[in-house]
Amino acid sequence: MTGPAVILKLIRVFWRMRRLQPTFVSFNSLNACNQACPMCAVWRRGGEMLTVDEMAPIFTDLKRFGFLVTEISGGEPFLRADIYDIFAMLDRLGFLYTTATNGTLFTPEGIERLRRAHGLLQLAVSIDSLDRETYARLRGRDLLPTALQNLDLLIAAGLHVPLKVNLVMNRINYRETFDFLAFARERGIYLSVFPVNQGEGFFHRHSDAQYKASAEEQKEMAAIFRELAVLRRAGEPLWEYSGFYERASDYLLGLPVGPCDAAGLYIDLNADGQVAVCLDREGVGDIRGQGIAELWQALQGEREQIRVCQEETPCFYTCTYNISITARNEAAFLWETARVRLRRAMAKRFRSRQP
Repeated sequence: MTGPAVILKLIRVFWRMRRLQPTFVSFNSLNACNQACPMCAVWRRGGEMLTVDEMAPIFTDLKRFGFLVTEISGGEPFLRADIYDIFAMLDRLGFLYTTATNGTLFTPEGIERLRRAHGLLQLAVSIDSLDRETYARLRGRDLLPTALQNLDLLIAAGLHVPLKVNLVMNRINYRETFDFLAFARERGIYLSVFPVNQGEGFFHRHSDAQYKASAEEQKEMAAIFRELAVLRRAGEPLWEYSGFYERASDYLLGLPVGPCDAAGLYIDLNADGQVAVCLDREGVGDIRGQGIAELWQALQGEREQIRVCQEETPCFYTCTYNISITARNEAAFLWETARVRLRRAMAKRFRSRQP
């Protein structure tokens, strides 16, 4: 998305990030999904979901408190018939937002409606493998042809927002990483790579034996993340800041990955109105009845649990650690991103001149 109004909003976002103030809301808009990824626990939960009428006062409250950006996830957010109404509501309130989808539910009409999502900063399509059998194993459904067809439709539409492919790296697909990078480069889109997060008893994580990597596999994946950091700094179309990839390498090797800003820079809003410090912890209360100012005090009371989680059962999601790492390295992130955008623009111009 471009334009003076958005630039001013982004300046404010980066200012608040630099000061480690509440800025980001991870909004799990529903638990239902048309896929069944073994690594994910969300689709196993079920439960209620907020209506748009309920969301409006909630996000008004969040905006007044200082939150400026929300990531709309699920489940599969495009299962919601009112997803475009959610975008419109966020636009009215002046939010910036991103969304992640498995890309299997788009229609030409739906893609056209995305043009009216003025606060949309980027659209992510989670694929995880370019091999149909492996995709079905990792995503729980044999829908790769549909996802790729819809990705092509999104690219052809020439939307006003960056489009990226999400790759959750694990022991089954990590050898495809550079194939994915070539795939993204050839199509003029971006690639986002992050390590699989496992654990029992969490809302998003789920332990599955097929993801249990050997020490050698962990070393190989860690080396790939180190290479991704180098490639990002060189201008390859990788979405995350290079420091995120370096810390992802440490995460795979069991090394410390730095501070967690849960209940600081970001919070989680679940489909049923529960507010939590992050997407992996129980809620501290229902925002429909209490409001964020009251719940903020309860969130601060979980600081010790956050510390224990960081040390004993750390996660490494893009909606948490990527924000934390970027906030502490804003100048380097912006410089890298400018290089990536320039290189992408030059490649696009070169392709347009080809016969």
